[in-house]
Amino acid sequence: MDRRSLISISFSILFLLIIRTRPFWERNNWGLWGNIFFLIIILLFFWLIIRVIVDTIRLLRKQKNINLKMMIPTIIMLVLLLDGLFNPLKVDLDRLNGKVVFRACFEGTQNGATLKLREGNKFDILWTGVLTSSFFYGDYDQVGDTLFLNYHGLKPKRFGEIIHMDNENEFLIPIDKNIDSLKYVVSFYYGHCKGLN
Repeated sequence: MDRRSLISISFSILFLLIIRTRPFWERNNWGLWGNIFFLIIILLFFWLIIRVIVDTIRLLRKQKNINLKMMIPTIIMLVLLLDGLFNPLKVDLDRLNGKVVFRACFEGTQNGATLKLREGNKFDILWTGVLTSSFFYGDYDQVGDTLFLNYHGLKPKRFGEIIHMDNENEFLIPIDKNIDSLKYVVSFYYGHCKGLN
């Protein structure tokens, strides 16, 4: 393999590794570093698309002299690109953080959040904005239809520590007394995010 092919395969592996390890690096409130990871993913994605197209055209032009050895780098890049995008093997490293027993979602116009209650009474919230993301975590207790969230470190401004579980309407509603204003409080609906906004 030539040097260009080795670089292409290395970039493909880097693309896949960054995507697969996302459950770990997004758990750290890295601010700018989180944005840099997303920028790297985008740049590598477009670079790989262009590289696969260029290599395919090059192979088609050499149709008479083509052999399997010449096709291997393009095939590897294409397989790693498709695996990074569609995850056909269903690799989910987020399971290493604990099995999710309940999830809820908030979707705003410029931001959104996912709450996951995990086995062992642990929880985490990933709150994302246009150019930022914040991660909150801790442990919880459930008493009847009320969740008591004990944050370890940072706390979100728009979601509280005492949460009512409205099972009839399938919403999580903050009921903290210490939240400054109702306009900053958001409710989460049960289940996966639906892409409503």
